[in-house]
Amino acid sequence: MANLTFNVAGVSVSINTADADLLQELRYFNSNLEIVKELFNKQHANGGNIKDTAKAFNVSPAVVTGWIKNGMPFVDIDGMNKYLIASSVKQWLADNETTK
Repeated sequence: MANLTFNVAGVSVSINTADADLLQELRYFNSNLEIVKELFNKQHANGGNIKDTAKAFNVSPAVVTGWIKNGMPFVDIDGMNKYLIASSVKQWLADNETTK
């Protein structure tokens, strides 16, 4: 049994379950909430959509798309575009020993 607590729109949500798949989905959801919160609260000059992120990291958009396919965190807010946070990109690159 595991407990996961996170905040949604100022409301604390706590889930207590032994379902590993549900916990994984909720952790993914919580991660997306954090990315969205940072996107709206702390817009970074070197983050944003794939094109902006590619420009900031001096790579092609195809490289950023490849990073996403390999597990880089992103959020899909409007169903058409993927958004990234520069600090998350840097951390993912470091954690995965991926170079530009």
